[in-house]
Amino acid sequence: MIRSWRVWLAVSACLLLALAGVVWLSVFALRLDRTDRQARESAAREENVRLALWRLDSELLPLVARESAVAVESYAAVAPARGILDGQRRPLARGQAWVASPLLSGPPEHVLLHFQMGPDGEVSSPQVMEPELRSLAHLGVDADVLRERLERVSLLLRSANVREALAMRAPSDGEPVARRASGNKLGDALQWTKNASEFDARSRSARQAASQNMVGYGNMAPAENVAAREVVEEMRAIWVGDALLLGRRVQVDGQEYLQGCWLDWPALQRWLQGKVEDLLPGATLEPVKGAETAKGEGRLLASLPVRLVPGAAPGEEGSSGALSSLPLVLMVAWSGVVLAGVAVVSLLGGVMSLSERRGAFVSAVTHELRTPLTTFRMYTEMLSAGMVPDAERRQEYFDILHREAERLSHLVENVLAYARIERGRTPARLERVAVGTLLSRMEERLSQRALQAGMSLCVEVPSDVVVLTDPSAVEQVLFNLVDNASKYAAGAADKRILVQLEQRGATVGLVVRDHGPGVDVATARKLFEPFSKSVQTAAKSAPGVGLGLALCRRLARSMRADLRHERVRGRGARFVLWLPAA
Repeated sequence: MIRSWRVWLAVSACLLLALAGVVWLSVFALRLDRTDRQARESAAREENVRLALWRLDSELLPLVARESAVAVESYAAVAPARGILDGQRRPLARGQAWVASPLLSGPPEHVLLHFQMGPDGEVSSPQVMEPELRSLAHLGVDADVLRERLERVSLLLRSANVREALAMRAPSDGEPVARRASGNKLGDALQWTKNASEFDARSRSARQAASQNMVGYGNMAPAENVAAREVVEEMRAIWVGDALLLGRRVQVDGQEYLQGCWLDWPALQRWLQGKVEDLLPGATLEPVKGAETAKGEGRLLASLPVRLVPGAAPGEEGSSGALSSLPLVLMVAWSGVVLAGVAVVSLLGGVMSLSERRGAFVSAVTHELRTPLTTFRMYTEMLSAGMVPDAERRQEYFDILHREAERLSHLVENVLAYARIERGRTPARLERVAVGTLLSRMEERLSQRALQAGMSLCVEVPSDVVVLTDPSAVEQVLFNLVDNASKYAAGAADKRILVQLEQRGATVGLVVRDHGPGVDVATARKLFEPFSKSVQTAAKSAPGVGLGLALCRRLARSMRADLRHERVRGRGARFVLWLPAA
């Protein structure tokens, strides 16, 4: 027989192995779920970034197109008029008629100042004019403020190499751009390529819009105008220090001018961020200067040298977006695993306990059978050999053999009855019967069992109480209770075994009470467990295998009754069979 510790060791090893496997699967599943959610959130966020970039460039297109469409001569406060006719519809010579610049009305929204830098390096602005021309202007900004802005623009243009910055060629569509790092992951490389493709598409859209606006003016073709006097380049945005300028190079009669405007970047930044607040609540715009303008290296705007910084996603500080159902599934799975483990351990413990108790039962039965068999063998040998000539002595031996036979029969009957109950083959046949009539049928048998132990049976039961029960099962239960009292209370000073009746509501209790040593607390815990008496306990206590009370309780419950042990003051044991009243 395998020792119990080996069984427990093997089961523990299996449970630990299964637990390790479940833990690994849980961690792996959570990691995959987190990776999947991060990928989906990243894709959704990149889509919002893409939409935000298109929206920002779309909002900037009118501003850039408006500045690109400004005529070359509009950067002076007054300029010679072209195509002017006199009263006889004859063209006037250039310089005979002058027109005021449309920029005299003041800088439009998001523009601080328009400026022009001549071949000699002198910087002027149509909004900063001579006093005699101020009557033509309707400036919304104070003239002193405009003069201060002009002074600052002059310093910026003279301190920086603006001509070379405007002359730098931007990467053309389809031109390969070196990646920032050669060791990028596949996902990063794909995103980098997508950024570059999006940047190209937005750049083409911006250039087409600007070209259409420029073509709309007869004197502002992107290459050369009709008179071949002016060559105008595309308007480009550059950073000069902290100032954002829109500028272009213009050649007039072979002399080069720089024309453009100074943008109000703080106001423009706030306005643009407000336009994408619904897509990216924490987004900011930051300047991109110098070599940082590679088109695949970030979320750049096509219209301005500005990068969109999406900021933290709404769910990054706490949760990561929508709640996943995987933790709940894993919780349910873990609950199932824990319950299964507890069930396995409980089942194994029950099986081991039952196995131990069955082994103890076999030992106890063997011990109980050995005593009557030894008595049978010894007395039958003596009687058969004629070693007992005295008739009275022979009768005494016959009585001993009869008692041992009764004891052996009672033991076998209990074992067989318990086996029948375990198999569910003893359906109770309930009937209405008076308690007095029921006890009168079995009183003689119970009294004889008490007399065999030198005790007396006292029945104190009224005859008018009717119960619904199985009479044969009640007889077997009461006989086992009286038998136990006869065995364990035989040495008591009070030799009475009381059978009384007690009523509680709709139940009637048959009480069997003795005045013996009673039942201690440790024994009471497993009083109704089958096979609870070991061979050592059987050898030290009264004869029995520890099956009688377990059988009695199961018989009681099979007929909708119950058997309970109740503690009493003083000495003695008290058992109550509770029956339903009819």
